[in-house]
Amino acid sequence: MTAFARFLGEKAERYIELRHSLGYAFSKQAGTLRAFVRYVGRAQLDAPATRTMALDFVLSFGGAANSRAIRHGVLRRFYEYLAVYDARTDGLERRAFPRSRAIPPPRILSEAELTSLIDACARISPSIPLRGRTMATLIGLLASSGLRSGEVV
Repeated sequence: MTAFARFLGEKAERYIELRHSLGYAFSKQAGTLRAFVRYVGRAQLDAPATRTMALDFVLSFGGAANSRAIRHGVLRRFYEYLAVYDARTDGLERRAFPRSRAIPPPRILSEAELTSLIDACARISPSIPLRGRTMATLIGLLASSGLRSGEVV
């Protein structure tokens, strides 16, 4: 293990402790940082921490684009912390791996489908009729107002 990998490991552990002390669970992120330290050690990379180093690490994992964006975000914040101790540390671009926030298109119900759905609400819980009426009211509110399901509750 290189001196830089040891330095990086010490700073990563301190950073993890700091995040824990601030109330963050930080368990998956800690795993990402420790994997990065192992990656630097195995590759025998030397200081300073560079963009190329971070990008190569992020791209060494398979998975979805969001996973890469999350790993890159963890490293970006760690690099900001690391720059306090080593001014030669490169800054990582915020949008190098943009997250996909694809929202599925809304499903517009026909009048017949909406009527069928509201009628089915009455059969949800025969022993507790208020539950069915509540669901029918919520669905009617959603349909008539254009609100999203999270906004009506």
